[in-house]
Amino acid sequence: MIASKFLAVFADIPARRLDTATRGFCVLLLLGLAFKSVLLAHWALSAILVVLAGIILINMVALHLEREAFVPLSILVAVLTATVILTTFYVGLSGATWMFPTLVGLRFAAPPSQYQPARLVLIVMVPLVVLYHGDAGNAGRLLAAGIITSAYLWLAEGEIVSLRARLDGDEGRDPLTRAYSRARMELDRSLIADNLPVGIVVVRLDGLMGLRTQGEGARADEIMVTVAASILPLLSARERLYRLSNNEFMIGLAGWRAFECFELGQKVCKILQPQLPEGITAQSGVSEVKAPEDFEAALDLASSMVSSGSDYRRNALSSAFLI
Repeated sequence: MIASKFLAVFADIPARRLDTATRGFCVLLLLGLAFKSVLLAHWALSAILVVLAGIILINMVALHLEREAFVPLSILVAVLTATVILTTFYVGLSGATWMFPTLVGLRFAAPPSQYQPARLVLIVMVPLVVLYHGDAGNAGRLLAAGIITSAYLWLAEGEIVSLRARLDGDEGRDPLTRAYSRARMELDRSLIADNLPVGIVVVRLDGLMGLRTQGEGARADEIMVTVAASILPLLSARERLYRLSNNEFMIGLAGWRAFECFELGQKVCKILQPQLPEGITAQSGVSEVKAPEDFEAALDLASSMVSSGSDYRRNALSSAFLI
């Protein structure tokens, strides 16, 4: 019971805020380890720990400024891999144990083209460094354990994809974007009465349907996936992303007013636009639901705002409070 209440606290925190807090904790931990390394005269290790902490901190600033990471993920992966190897060189077997959480973490932190080479380097180099320290027995055990861990992760990746597909189906998510489907949105309408007012933000990708008519459906789907992946981290457990069509999403916001939704819609479009190819524009429209039976009218109003001029948007935003 206590554990569920504890987790419920985090469920209400926006994913982006949790991400920032986690990165901040990592920076403090790495700086603490760097200070300890200085005391032990492990100069190279302390330097690379500071570099790793600096990369995380710099990318935190980019996240705060709503820009892409200043330091590419490939560099972060390379520095992290070098950090584990240097830790093993200075500390020995106890430092080599960091190889295993790194092998697992890389699976979730980087694409296969980056984490697979890093895995190979760790599996080979860490045991070699332990062997250099004269511990042949543990070097062999580390090599075997690293191979087994990587083999298990490789097998589990297929199971994870299958499990995610099943869970998404049970939750009513769109299998492509992982946003909730229109069918799930209809079911969720029963929740409106308990969460009034409910804000609505419609995000439309103008120009995307043109790609589909030109026979570039796969590219359009990739853009939809990228957009959903950018929006989802901004939302908490009380806020949901729905896929309305082949070029539209809707964000449902429990307890939000129309003016708050307007600010969020503008922010989302600002984040999305640099990621979109030329000819594709992110536009948003908002409204507010004050009674369950007014949902369709509110959704129509938000949709009508998307392609309208600024004067119409201001008038529609004012009328949203009257729905």
